[in-house]
Amino acid sequence: MLPIPKFIGNISTSPEQSRIRHLLIKQNLLLSEIVSSNTRKILELQSILRKYHREEKLTNIINPNPLQPDPLEQISLPYKAKLKPVEEISKVICKSKFFRFTMQLKSKPNVEILKNDRIELSVSLYTSERMPQKIMFTMHGKNIIKGDTTAIMAYDSVESKHLAHFKMQICEVSSHYFGGWIYLLVEAKQVLATRGIYIKPYVVKNLRIRAKDNKNQE
Repeated sequence: MLPIPKFIGNISTSPEQSRIRHLLIKQNLLLSEIVSSNTRKILELQSILRKYHREEKLTNIINPNPLQPDPLEQISLPYKAKLKPVEEISKVICKSKFFRFTMQLKSKPNVEILKNDRIELSVSLYTSERMPQKIMFTMHGKNIIKGDTTAIMAYDSVESKHLAHFKMQICEVSSHYFGGWIYLLVEAKQVLATRGIYIKPYVVKNLRIRAKDNKNQE
């Protein structure tokens, strides 16, 4: 309960003093209830925020931003496998022309990848800014990628390795973006993390999308 102001004793008449005293006590009780209620709400919000930050840290561990310094290295959980193209992906591509590539899974020695392991891969594009931004649409508001943006990596008994195949178009020239080039990112859903196996994504840097096909371009 809040303290009662001292000036009450200075009121001349007893009836007036009694009336004001009861009024102040009533207001005092009301303010005390408000303070208690606000205190409870603050504690509840603090609890929610602590829970949110714990979940956010866990999400960042499972799904680190592949274009930023790897947070897994900070907690001594290095990647035990990585994605790699079977053949190098060209760094100069013609706008709206289909191209194909196949990704394979490479693991460190003594890391067991089971034949029945199936891993979802996804492809996305990012700007070349210092803080890369994901590119989802063209300048006209259409999807920038047509074709396969996801694929399931599964064991290929002929090649004796896990493979995933992509066929897609990129429907915007890279000159519209910062630096005139973009990133192409292939990342895996971390379904093997429960076995302590984190898969490093594959990033194509300096990818340039031309309006016309020029075979002389590198």
